[in-house]
Amino acid sequence: MVQAFDRYTAHGGPVRDLTLSPDGSTLVSASFDYSAVIWQAPDITEQNVLYAHEAAVNTARFSPDGGLLATAGDDGRIYLWPQTVLGDDDPQPVILTGHRGKIVNLAFSDDGRLLASASWDGSIGIWPLDDGLAAAADRSRFIRGHDGPVNGVQFSADGEHLYSAGYDGQIRKWRLANGEYLRSVVRNGWSVSVFAIDEANDIVAYGSSDGTMNIERLSDGTEVMRLGDERVPVLAIYGSPGYEMLAFGNAKGRVVVINTADWSIVRDFNAANGPIWSVVIMPDGKSLVVAGLDDFITRWELFEFPPEFLERPGPARRFHPTAAISNGEKQFARKCSVCHTLSPDGRRRAGPTLFGVFGRMAGTLEGYPYSKALLDSDIVWNEETINRLFDDGPDVVTPGTKMPIQRMKNAQDRIDLVTFLKMATKESIVE
Repeated sequence: MVQAFDRYTAHGGPVRDLTLSPDGSTLVSASFDYSAVIWQAPDITEQNVLYAHEAAVNTARFSPDGGLLATAGDDGRIYLWPQTVLGDDDPQPVILTGHRGKIVNLAFSDDGRLLASASWDGSIGIWPLDDGLAAAADRSRFIRGHDGPVNGVQFSADGEHLYSAGYDGQIRKWRLANGEYLRSVVRNGWSVSVFAIDEANDIVAYGSSDGTMNIERLSDGTEVMRLGDERVPVLAIYGSPGYEMLAFGNAKGRVVVINTADWSIVRDFNAANGPIWSVVIMPDGKSLVVAGLDDFITRWELFEFPPEFLERPGPARRFHPTAAISNGEKQFARKCSVCHTLSPDGRRRAGPTLFGVFGRMAGTLEGYPYSKALLDSDIVWNEETINRLFDDGPDVVTPGTKMPIQRMKNAQDRIDLVTFLKMATKESIVE
C-alpha cells in the first residue's frame, strides 16, 4: 500500500504554525521550543534553525516577495529575518517591540509595505516597513476595539483596509489610514479562532471555538457552508493560492479540505491524535502538511489513501498516555514532557533536560540559555525544592523564570512526580 503520510522531526516541542514562501520553495515551522525551523520544499528537508525568541514561537509569515520572514510569539516580540540571512550559521533578526501580550498571528500587506500583528493584549499592531526594518518600531501604531484577545489579521487586497478576528466573536473591518472601525463582517456567538477572506470571490471563511467551520458571503453574511463537531474548537485554516481549496483543522485532529469551485469535501479525516494548530496545502495541491501538539510535522498525500484509512493515526502521544503507567509518570507526561526530556542530550526543548537533575544547582546545565532568574538562583534541585516548585509555582520559587506558571494542588500528585523523577533520572544515569 502507498504510504499515506510522512513525518519530519526537528523540534523539541509542539509545532504552533506553518508557512510557505510565495514561490513554494521554503516551509517554516514555528514551535513551542522557542525556535523556527527552515525546511526546503517540496521534499521537506531541514535547512536551518532560527533561535532568538525568549518564549514559544506562535506564528511565522513570509512577505509577498519572499524577501522577509517574520516570526512572533509568547514573548510579545516580532523578529524580522531577511531572506539573505536564513542560511547563516548565526542569523541575526531585527526585533520589533510594542505589544504587551503574546502575538498569535501575522500578516503582510500585498505590497509588502506593512506588517500587521494580532495579540492577546487586545490590540492590532501596524508596522510600516517601507522606511527600513529598524525604523518599523518607531513608526508603529496600534488599533484597539476588540473586546479581549485578537486572534487573527488580514489586509484587504487594495491595502486600504484591515480585517481582524477576536475572542469577542467578531471579524471586524478597519480603515488603515486612521484605524477607524467600519463594520463587523461576522458577529459570531463564539470566539473566532481563525479566518481567511477572499474578497474577489466574496467569501469569508472562519473557525469558531464552538466547533463550527463556517463559510459565508463577505458582502451580506449569507451562509454558503457550515460543518463541524460540537464544542471541538477549530484552530487552523488555510486557503490555497487563488482559494481553489480551503482546509480546516480542529482540536481533535480532524482535517477537512474543501473544493471551493463546487463546495464539495475533498477530504475529511483524522490527521493527528491531538489538536491541529496549523495546516498548509502544498503548491501541487496533492498534499498537505499539518502541525500540532507533537514534535514533528506530518505531510499527508491527499489522494493516496481511502477515507477510512485511519481513525486516530500514530501512537499514543506522550502528553496524554493511555498505557498503564504510574501516577508519577503520568504527571510527568502531562506537566513536564512538553518542555523537558530525561535523556542526556535534551533534544530541542523549551526547558533543559532533567537528566541528572537531583543535586544539580539551578541554572548550571552547560549549553542551556537560562533566564537571569535561574542564573542568579542558589536553589539546588532535590525532593523538597521540586515539590515546592509545583506547590507554590515557578513565579514564587523562581520569580522571573521563563518556566510557564503552573501548580499542582494535589499533594499526592506532587509526591508521585518527585518519586518518578528521582527514579527515572537515577535509571538514566545507570544506563
